[in-house]
Amino acid sequence: MHAGGGSRMLPPKQLLTIAIVIFSTLSFIKLLLITSSSSGSSSSSPRSPAWDTGNGTARGALAAKELALLRSLVAARAPCRLLVFGLSPQLLALARLNSGAGSGDAGAAATAFVTDSAEDADAARRVLASGRKAGGARADSAVAVVHRARYRDAASEAWPLLRRARGSPACRRPTGAVRRSGCPLALTSLPREVLDARWDVVVVDGPSGAAPEEPGRMGAIYTAAALARATAAAAGGGDMVDVAVHDVDRTVERWYAWEYLCEDNLVAAKGRLWHFRVGTGEPPDAFCNTGPVKIL
Repeated sequence: MHAGGGSRMLPPKQLLTIAIVIFSTLSFIKLLLITSSSSGSSSSSPRSPAWDTGNGTARGALAAKELALLRSLVAARAPCRLLVFGLSPQLLALARLNSGAGSGDAGAAATAFVTDSAEDADAARRVLASGRKAGGARADSAVAVVHRARYRDAASEAWPLLRRARGSPACRRPTGAVRRSGCPLALTSLPREVLDARWDVVVVDGPSGAAPEEPGRMGAIYTAAALARATAAAAGGGDMVDVAVHDVDRTVERWYAWEYLCEDNLVAAKGRLWHFRVGTGEPPDAFCNTGPVKIL
């Protein structure tokens, strides 16, 4: 017993209990802050990449080996007609690569981007406008256009949509203009200059599809496959169309790539990027020679 009014030290077990309570309280507060922040960001439009630096550090950015494969694919076909679902500094740079970067062949190149993000569209248009103001020093500014799109279906709807599409004659291999397709997967609201054009290369890296409630890439992959086959058919089967799909580590992208771009057409893969080469060799009433992908 201590004499006088001096302070008494708490037993070690009691001190440990207090420390645990304080630590747990702080952890709970931190969890609340993180949850609140992520729920606020998910309810808004998809996060925009760092357009000022173009360093490709945004969520879902292409890894170095994936970007190298994509750039080599575009360079091999350049100058060509390039359609990109998605928009980021990495993807925007493909327009300059496609134009030949002042090689003199830029007139044969055309690049179109499709995005559901108003922020990304505005940022890309500013980059392109700055290139035009520079007096043509940047060849991508003359041949690249940005289109806004609204994607109806969330990523969580991928399996119900695929099940309905398998049972719908309208979703079988298209034989006419894609914009007149009756398949709910076809992005028929896109501009005619997208749906009626013949594309040499199609890239699918959008919309985000990173969470169940975010817009999924089901329609983008189906439309890319339909446009590729329409282009090949219009050329009498002599032209092949290159289609690249990113984020194939995710279930939706993998399902739909196998279903509509076909395992037989896969010619290269790096990381999360698959490269398909599509022609007219498949059956006239189906996308692939093999049957539908079995999903357990």
